[in-house]
Formats: sequence, structure tokens, C-alpha cells
Amino acid sequence: MTRSSRRTFLTGLTAGAGVLATAPSLRAESGALLDRVLAANRNRDPEELASDERIWAEIRKGFDLPEGILNLDNGYCNPLSRVVMNDLVENTRYVEQLPGKRVESLYDEVTVPQVIAGLARILGVPANEIALVRNATEALDTVILGLPMQAGDEILCCSHDYYAMLDAIEQRRKRDGIKVKMLQPPVPAESLDALVELYVSSITSKTKLVLLTHASNMTGQIYPVNKIAAAAHRVGAEVVVDGAQTMALADYKIPELDCDYYGASLHKWLMGPVGAGVLWMQKQHLPKVWPLVPSPAGAKGMMKYSWSGTYPEFISASVAKAIEFHEKLGPSIKEARMRHLTGYWRQKVES
Repeated sequence: MTRSSRRTFLTGLTAGAGVLATAPSLRAESGALLDRVLAANRNRDPEELASDERIWAEIRKGFDLPEGILNLDNGYCNPLSRVVMNDLVENTRYVEQLPGKRVESLYDEVTVPQVIAGLARILGVPANEIALVRNATEALDTVILGLPMQAGDEILCCSHDYYAMLDAIEQRRKRDGIKVKMLQPPVPAESLDALVELYVSSITSKTKLVLLTHASNMTGQIYPVNKIAAAAHRVGAEVVVDGAQTMALADYKIPELDCDYYGASLHKWLMGPVGAGVLWMQKQHLPKVWPLVPSPAGAKGMMKYSWSGTYPEFISASVAKAIEFHEKLGPSIKEARMRHLTGYWRQKVES
């Protein structure tokens, strides 16, 4: 069998605020610049590092950015660092010279031991609970469309969830007669406790799935996922978390969220190439969740969710360099930088 792998801006950690052309990256020379910067500042507190513009100006040199453009939309797609871009080009050339063999060899030699293992470390879960997909939409739609439900069962979501997830929920409503309960969180929220209460008061015995966006791309609101998840689990409902705007930016591990399913893109704050995402789910859910694309009979475990036919493996393999950078810098520094920039923009607007 061939390989069965597949292939607002001012609140909290916003999708746009705080990407003042400062997203860090590596130089092509094996991260030498980053190593020097971190070595010189090893004993400094993340909060102090976050506001030191000299450091971030140096790290920014690892990008090949268009002249005269200030990118404020890293929450959509983060520009690739030079080292990831070079790796992507090299991997593409390597695979396309002999694709019948090298798609497989790159997967076995790089994607499995470096990318899947690295994502497992970042997310704090076993590697065999991870599937590589093409983006957060594919990851989350796998759960929304693949979880067995029947007419009358209820999905709880909110108007600030990502539109692609809401489109999938609407398809289930039309296809299967699922009831959709759409919440309308206020902006700004009165408090985190008020957000929890909004969800808790809406969860019933008919609720089968709760979609929770960890940080909304529309408002930047960070949701107290674990508290809402606990309420859902008390009535037997399951929880799927959209981590697209927090994965590799906020400092957390999946077990802290107390969810059943989790999906994220790798082209945002991890700074991987477009076309790579991750799906995680608790092992006990594997037998019941249908994959979006039927997988080969021999596909086992999470592998059945990675299958999408012949896939450009050089995309996933190049995520290894992005993981290397993320782990060298550390999530606490990245999160501190984002919070610093969010405060900067708030102050400018308020003044």
C-alpha cells in the first residue's frame, strides 16, 4: 500500500493587531542569527525581550519581505522565513525529480520523525494522536461533518466562529436535520465568566457537539475553553476547538483545553508553508468519526484522516524548519511580544 498520509484587532491576542512586521524567523545559515540573539539575551525575562525593538529588528532580517510593505495580516498567512522558503524550494526540487519514490522517502525521513514528532511536542500530545491535513478548515470540518449525529441533535456555536466552520455546520443542518444553536457574544465581552455563563446556560441534554474558537479571528477574544468544555462534558457533549489563532503563539498544551478534538493551520503563527494543518482527537473517538476522504483499507489510527490522495510532501516536510525556529524562540516570548504589541496599538488608538 502506498503511504496513507494525504497529503477586534485590539482585544487579547488579535488576528491582526501586533504583527507590526515583527514576526520572527531564521536566517538561511542554520539559524545562526537567532542563536546569537538568544545567547546574548538568555537571562532576560520574556516581557523585557518583547519590548526590545533592537532584537526584533535583527530577527526580522530573516524575512525576504517586499520593500515598502508593512504586513499586518499574519493571522491569515504568515510570510515564510528565508530558511523555510529555501527548504521548501529544495524539497520541491528533490521530490519532483523522482516523485514516484521521493514523495514516500521524504515522508518517512522528515515528516514523520521531525514534523509529526515536533507537533506532538508543541501541542503536548502523543504523536499517534496527530493527523496532518491541509489546513484548519479541513481539520475541523472532519469532525463537524464526520461525527455521527441524527435529526434533533444539537450543535452549539457562535457568530464569532470562523465562517468555514459555520458553513460546515449549516451543511449538516440541511443534510441531516441537525439543530443549530447560534450564540451572539457581546463585543467586548463583559467578562470571561460572562462568556462561560453564555455557553453553560445554552448547553442542554440535546447538545452533542460544541464548537469553541480559542481566539476569534474577528474580535481577538480569547475564550475560556476548558471551563466551557467542562460544562459540555457534564451532559455528555463533545468539544471541538479551533486553535488556528493561538497554535504556536499562545503558550499552552492541548490537555489544558480539556477538549475532544482540536484543529489548526500551520501557515499562521508557526510560519509553515500554506497547505499544512493539524488535527488531533482523543483515541476513543477514532472508531466513530468518518474521514472527509475515504482512506485506504490499511490506514490505521489517525492516518485515515490524513489521506487525500497523492500529496505534495515537500509542503509538510518544510514545516520541520518552522518547528525548529518555534522551539528555539519559545512560545512564552512569542506570546509576550504579541501582548506587548497589542498594548502598543491600544495606547496609540486611545491617545
